[in-house]
Amino acid sequence: MALRMGKNTGSLVPGSAGGRMRPAVVARAFRALPPAHREILTETVFRDRSVNEAAVALGVPVDVVKLRVYEALRALHSALG
Repeated sequence: MALRMGKNTGSLVPGSAGGRMRPAVVARAFRALPPAHREILTETVFRDRSVNEAAVALGVPVDVVKLRVYEALRALHSALG
């Protein structure tokens, strides 16, 4: 159930390293997420902000950012699943 993020994968990808999903599939799953999940992934993944930077931008504690990222990635994984 691991999601790998990074510059080498090209997108959020379920499963093993080297696996790829079509960008349209990932985009559709992302759009289906609740607004709070889209917001936290936008701040941390697409804007490449650290949890500290995202916390400041969103006006929430760092622990809240960590929890929201975890929950959002789980939801995205389920949507892609």
